[in-house]
Amino acid sequence: MLFTFISCRSQPQHTTISLQPYGSFPEALLDTIQQTIGEVYSFQTEVLPNKSLPRSAFVNVKSPRYRADSLLRIIRKEMPRSADYVLGLTEKDISTTKRDANSEIKKPEYKYIDWGICGLGYCPGPCCVVSTFRLQTPDQKKFVERLKKICIHEIGHNLGLEHCTHSAGCVMRDAAETVKTIDLVELKLCTRCRARLNFLN
Repeated sequence: MLFTFISCRSQPQHTTISLQPYGSFPEALLDTIQQTIGEVYSFQTEVLPNKSLPRSAFVNVKSPRYRADSLLRIIRKEMPRSADYVLGLTEKDISTTKRDANSEIKKPEYKYIDWGICGLGYCPGPCCVVSTFRLQTPDQKKFVERLKKICIHEIGHNLGLEHCTHSAGCVMRDAAETVKTIDLVELKLCTRCRARLNFLN
């Protein structure tokens, strides 16, 4: 199962998330994401060498983009042994096909066959990918906050968390097709999602 965009023992402290930057992803943002992952999940992080986006994931259906689902398959195949999870990061636009509850392409089909997104991750699973393309705003502080929230959201899916319907401020709330939702949530899991995470792990 894939999600777009976030016993009673907790995740082990030695869990490692590898950041996989694609292209010339800014080092300052990598540092910020590393710090945020540590603060929210208490996981170790490492930054992998930059890679070029794989040509096989490129599409030009409605606009030039990279298919997020294709990127996830490639990331999973190329995961280093040191990583428990991998977070792919790109400045390029990414997309997926949006489906309804019956796994049919959401209507109208022309709109959702190649739907631009900010992030996508397996739920649960070993990897996710986040793009800064749709997070852009003249307000740099807001941009960085959006990026941090999306990363934490997609990692949450990897850990087994589905979209939160309990708290309007939870970082796992469904974006509901607008970046404005990201601005309204907090950079943290609600009490119920945190308890759910502890239960799952």
